[in-house]
Amino acid sequence: MNTTDKPHVLDAPGCFKIRPRARALLTILCPIMLGLGLTACSMLKPAKSTTRYYVLTPVAATPSGSGSLAVGLGQVKLPAYLFNTSLAVRKGTNEVEYLESALWAERLDASFQRVLAANLATVLPTEQVRLSAWQRADVAAELYVTVEQFDVDASGRGVLIAQWRILSPGGEKVLKAGVSHLSRQGPPPDAGVSGAVATLSELVADLSRQLAQALRESASSQSAPVSK
Repeated sequence: MNTTDKPHVLDAPGCFKIRPRARALLTILCPIMLGLGLTACSMLKPAKSTTRYYVLTPVAATPSGSGSLAVGLGQVKLPAYLFNTSLAVRKGTNEVEYLESALWAERLDASFQRVLAANLATVLPTEQVRLSAWQRADVAAELYVTVEQFDVDASGRGVLIAQWRILSPGGEKVLKAGVSHLSRQGPPPDAGVSGAVATLSELVADLSRQLAQALRESASSQSAPVSK
């Protein structure tokens, strides 16, 4: 019987002989399997989050004495487009883009009210700014703010438009009312979201100074003697 055409199972004791076709197949499959293994390992690793959270900040407090003007600050009303937790960037008159990786760390209406109250306490100055709920006898004036626009555009220009009213305690009389149109130029959001948030904080500070002046004028008119 001729056995010269039969494949050898062993080249040497304990060593299998791999046919040329099988060897070529392994040459192709090994890199593929290795790549799949590395991919699976990388998929099992937790992805590093790129989301960052931001808050508005008040002006720096400076020791300038304290005042006796007590103010009640109502809840700040924001337009619906600012209810999104992401930072809004104005792309045009009718277009707004949200930065999905830049989120507000607290509700923007609550943040705006908190910072506005802190600013008023600094720039008036007063130690009595009450938020949302107060007794009529506790305040000398009530302040209500409705924001119409509060955002930055792609160039970094920030805009704040807000209507406001100053009422007598109990809301029986309008002492003063107005609309503030404020703008500031800051760094573009592409250069860093922190710069855009700083611009928005500065706009709240500018509004605070206007409202502090209006509150002083309202208090003066209330205390002025009525001429007969």
